[in-house]
Amino acid sequence: MNYLDELQDKIKTFNNGTFPKVLVGAPNNVRKDYILERYINRLKELSYQNYEIVLADNSKDDTYKSKIEGFGIKCLKTAWYEGSRARIVESRNAIRQYMLDNNFDYYLSIEADVIPPRDIIEQLLQHNKEIVGGWYYVCDPGKARPCIGSTWTLVDGDKLINNPPVGNQMGMYRLIKVFLGSMGIMLFKRNVMEKIKFQVYEHFSQHDDTWFFFAAENHGFDVYVDTDLLVAHFQTPMQWEGETR
Repeated sequence: MNYLDELQDKIKTFNNGTFPKVLVGAPNNVRKDYILERYINRLKELSYQNYEIVLADNSKDDTYKSKIEGFGIKCLKTAWYEGSRARIVESRNAIRQYMLDNNFDYYLSIEADVIPPRDIIEQLLQHNKEIVGGWYYVCDPGKARPCIGSTWTLVDGDKLINNPPVGNQMGMYRLIKVFLGSMGIMLFKRNVMEKIKFQVYEHFSQHDDTWFFFAAENHGFDVYVDTDLLVAHFQTPMQWEGETR
């Protein structure tokens, strides 16, 4: 028996001998066109037996949606707003609603510039957690940082200080409990999606991923990161209408 068979057997023990139904997808936008073909090819190559791909395009017009559909991928069209935070939230919630309406057991968020290993679904499902993800590096000006937060401190109403896990914690344990994980590669059980919608707050500058994990904590959901699953993040720094994302 190879390692993939072992993973699949482990998954079935948590799910009455079956493979849970997984929705894979994320918001997309013409700004990520540089990696679209490679991204979609990888989503199609995933080794898991019971998953569906749905993306949500929030570009200005339908041109990019048509391009995505040209690869044989289902694509929802969501509204374009001036602010990227509002665009992303609407796309995430459209995918969330599709997941709930179509009786999926899990939602795996794989963002448009992330290329995971082909067995990412099995690797995450094996942990049998309500929220669990891999991780990657985010490129800030002049430095790269892990997109993981062990704790967050709110200062003066708007400034958030992220305290990442220390290196020896990540080196000693495969699965670590965190406050904030990498939304770009994160698996959510259905009961999490039933209770939490994606949102942003008008008076705060943070994106929806930060606030999602505050909501998860308020609902009593634990968040885990598999430190073995460092995935490729092909982030390209871009300026678009005054925003960096």
